[in-house]
Amino acid sequence: MVVGNIYLISAISIIGGGLFGFDISSMSAILGTPQYKCYFNQGDPSDCTGPKPDVQGGITASMAGGSFLGALASGFLSDILGRKKAIMIGSVIWVIGSTVICASQNIGMLIVGRFINGVCVGICSAQVPVYISELAPPSKRGRLVGAQQWAITWGIMIMFYISYGCSFIDSPASFRIPWGVQMVPAIGLFFGMTFLPESPRWLARQDRWEDAHAVLTLVHGKGDPNSAFVVREFQEIKAMCEFERNNADVTYLELLKPSMINRTHIGVFTQIWSQLTGMNVMM
Repeated sequence: MVVGNIYLISAISIIGGGLFGFDISSMSAILGTPQYKCYFNQGDPSDCTGPKPDVQGGITASMAGGSFLGALASGFLSDILGRKKAIMIGSVIWVIGSTVICASQNIGMLIVGRFINGVCVGICSAQVPVYISELAPPSKRGRLVGAQQWAITWGIMIMFYISYGCSFIDSPASFRIPWGVQMVPAIGLFFGMTFLPESPRWLARQDRWEDAHAVLTLVHGKGDPNSAFVVREFQEIKAMCEFERNNADVTYLELLKPSMINRTHIGVFTQIWSQLTGMNVMM
């Protein structure tokens, strides 16, 4: 059974954004607890001060390092395997990373686990909006893609509350439980994605035109392959694929040409400055 309701498709796929939120607060909600400080203490054994400041910075930044790698790889991964499979691979990577984090016996394991989780964040945060935008109709695209950010904030809040509840446990379980629980949404994302269709635009790029038309019929045509919207969208996808084939020699350097540099600047620096506000550091 394949789900055709665009709201349900979005609700399942934006769990990938929720994982980003979980990862943000899975460290900030825990690093001030005495259980964490004593277990990973690098100072005087009689005074649990936790990891050294520079080491703690490395632990926190390891997620961003993984995200950098994951975001770079996500485009190539999704172009080869599809948007749906790329998100599913991201969820598997998240489970692996969370397992390493939950089982951490030392700071090295913790850094490696957070780096692996960061790879998932890079993949999912890049591909979930693409997946939704390629399935959603124009009239709903903005609100559905924006739900990705909404899911991130929900992930932050949920993990903060889980970590707060576990902070009353007087043992390493106080941080191991939250780090283990964060695997649950990734498992749900993986199995949920199996019931969702692939992006019709990706299918068209692979010359799987019948499959692309079937997805459009399912999601937008309510079973009617001759629906006006389905026919119009299908023709638009055909025109896009033809345009891409005719301009196959275009490179990333095109983004730096005078006619494109302003658009590139706006897109890149909107993301850069949103991070330089310090929001993720505070959380």
